[in-house]
Amino acid sequence: MRLLPRPDGSLRVRLDPEEAGLLDQLTGQLIDLLQSHSRTALDPDPVLASLEVGGSFLAPDDPALSRLFPDAYEDEDDAAQFRSVTEQGLLNRKLQDAVDVSAALGLGGTLDAHLNDELEQRFAESQRDPLTPPPSAPDPVEVIISPDDLPAWVRTLTALRLAISARIGLEADADHAVLLDDEETRGTVLVFDWLGAILDSLLRVGMAQ
Repeated sequence: MRLLPRPDGSLRVRLDPEEAGLLDQLTGQLIDLLQSHSRTALDPDPVLASLEVGGSFLAPDDPALSRLFPDAYEDEDDAAQFRSVTEQGLLNRKLQDAVDVSAALGLGGTLDAHLNDELEQRFAESQRDPLTPPPSAPDPVEVIISPDDLPAWVRTLTALRLAISARIGLEADADHAVLLDDEETRGTVLVFDWLGAILDSLLRVGMAQ
């Protein structure tokens, strides 16, 4: 990944196709998770739904959703009352952020399959004709992030890291080394760290603009 500031205050982010595909896939999974939890369509009062008022009195059972929508108060009754009127609005905003990031990437979750098909075809052609040059590397994916768009990216990357950490039980710094040594969770931890590196770069360069 390369991140370049522009004179107008926006950021040019250049991602390798594999990086862009992975980020798009993760963002799509976050969108699916949030949509599965959305209660807007089930709200019997369309006025309240349009005002983003509503939610459950109970925290989600899913650990990722529970991490994304934690209790706001230690007291159970206060937490339940607050959640019941604010959860839908928070969910809608997280969902809109993720949709904006996915739209900016402009891949629609199809990059990986498209690249695999293209590279397999080129490899097959090179095997048939020894004079055919090897497949060229796909072009990088470039995204322009304006100052207005930056908060949505920061919030979405943060949400992805929260969801991933909840899924693998990454609760404290000490857990990181343990999970990294475990073959079953090593890849997920590396993705978690990679998202953190992107987030850190966006914040450092974005705040310096």
